Amino acid sequence: MVYQIVRKGEKVLPDLENHGGVGTIAIQRYFGEQLPWPIDVEIWDIPPGCSEGMHVHDESDPKYGSMTEVYLILEGSAEMTIDGHLEVFARGDAVMCPGGSQHNFVNTGPDNLKVLFLSNADRE
Repeated sequence: MVYQIVRKGEKVLPDLENHGGVGTIAIQRYFGEQLPWPIDVEIWDIPPGCSEGMHVHDESDPKYGSMTEVYLILEGSAEMTIDGHLEVFARGDAVMCPGGSQHNFVNTGPDNLKVLFLSNADRE
């Protein structure tokens, strides 16, 4: 395999499945199914006040199944409710939401929130 590069601004898509959240998250995807591991690597750019929406990925999720997600805050601040617990995050903080956990994500800061997002999305 020949090496690959994804430049900033390439392959940026709006999150059209925002789980009922507010606003639009710009998602830059990296390498997609070209990766040799079953993992998605993305950078999320989330405007102030924007939210992902409360959701859960479990066996009943027809698209992703029981998916684990990791959120690493690169810039900004956020709040996340995970299984009923409110958590506050700042730059450098990370959280792992295992499959079956109910969670949301909200940009609570005055500037855009940048998040490195990793998941083991099912690629069937």
